[in-house]
Amino acid sequence: MVRGLTKTIIMMGKLGKYMMTILLFSTICCYALAQKKPNVVIILTDDMGYSDLSCYGNPLINTPFIDGMAKRGVLATNFVTTSPTCSPSRASLITGRYCTRTDLNWPVGPGEKPCLKDSEVTIAEMLKPAGYTTACIGKWHMGDYGTALPNKQGFDLFYGMLYSHDYRAPYVKTDTVIKIFRNTRPEIYRPEDTTLTDLYTKESIKFINSSAQQKKPFFLYLAYNMPHLPVALGAKKGGLHSAGGALGNVIEDMDHSMAKLWQALERNGQADNTIFIFTSDNGPWLNAPKRMFEDGITQLYHIGTAGIFKGSKGISYEAGHRVPFIIYYKGHTLVNTVIRTPLSNIDMLPTIADWAQVKLPAYTLDGESVKDLLSVKNYNKLHKPIYYVNRVLEGVKEGDWKLRITTNDGKKLKEMYNLSEDPAERVNLYDNPVYKAEQEHLVMLFDQYPG
Repeated sequence: MVRGLTKTIIMMGKLGKYMMTILLFSTICCYALAQKKPNVVIILTDDMGYSDLSCYGNPLINTPFIDGMAKRGVLATNFVTTSPTCSPSRASLITGRYCTRTDLNWPVGPGEKPCLKDSEVTIAEMLKPAGYTTACIGKWHMGDYGTALPNKQGFDLFYGMLYSHDYRAPYVKTDTVIKIFRNTRPEIYRPEDTTLTDLYTKESIKFINSSAQQKKPFFLYLAYNMPHLPVALGAKKGGLHSAGGALGNVIEDMDHSMAKLWQALERNGQADNTIFIFTSDNGPWLNAPKRMFEDGITQLYHIGTAGIFKGSKGISYEAGHRVPFIIYYKGHTLVNTVIRTPLSNIDMLPTIADWAQVKLPAYTLDGESVKDLLSVKNYNKLHKPIYYVNRVLEGVKEGDWKLRITTNDGKKLKEMYNLSEDPAERVNLYDNPVYKAEQEHLVMLFDQYPG
């Protein structure tokens, strides 16, 4: 009997070791499978104009890293944000939905009620069930309380500020002190403008290194403050002497910082398995109010430009919406390719889901996956209509055509442009009988706005 019991114990011991071996093997396999999912890095600049980068035609600002990423992957000339201002645009990017669904139709200030709703599903919340670790580093600006905070919107780590760096005197009248938060706790009070890009970059590299050690796929949403005004103080960072002046200094500083971040990915063997996305929240603030120039330093030429496009930040002409967009994912995106057909910031969430093979949110999405557009040569499927929302619906674009309907002093202005023939929106074709069919079609689309 004792012998039988002893034999049973030995067998159980062997079985235990066998089961432990299977468990260990399964765990290793799970890590390996998890790492097959691509990392995602979205780098968002603030108020960057369409023509503020060398690869988009700027003759003075030198951006070798981002130019190089464009040569490795895809550069888009017809990428638009669905809103021409900060909070609404960011909400659309992070949720894949028009801002009228998210209740963030206009930039929010400290303590203001509008914020990113708890019911919205962010890219971070979409990726977390698939084993991703997530970080929001930099500027948030989608609400500063309750469930609107980054840690409540799917981000394991938040390091940054809740608004723009101009929420201080003399630019904004507020009793709020600008702070850099680590999650929900302030870590740095009144940070110097010269430090912001470096702080965010160092924290991003730290996050990348940590994720690599954990062998987990990661999502990094890195939202730089620059080149939003003011840039003059930030441009005083030592060692930067751009031919593009103060604006060039802060943009070249970001370019240099992104190069460091990419080097960290390469050191960790992660670069070839990372979706890299670079863009801006909206166009340049060419119509900046007087208060932004009352520091005695800021100049009008510190603001970026939008090339041939009409308008500015806060206006639903192309300059407010059309921004740089560069994407690279080795073996998946086209190489050294310029795409001139429309796509939008609301397309990012479904495109990432497509590549990462994760479940989409269960409610209505407004964006569409543009994976094939970015990876298949001569792809010619028409993108569904893209709507322009500037607090309220103001426009719709489909293919080459754009309709813009705005109200000023109770009077409606109706404009229609062929953006292929007239990208600068100079000749209003609305009511031109030659284009009656295009007009009727766009008006129908305008009235069918889904948001």
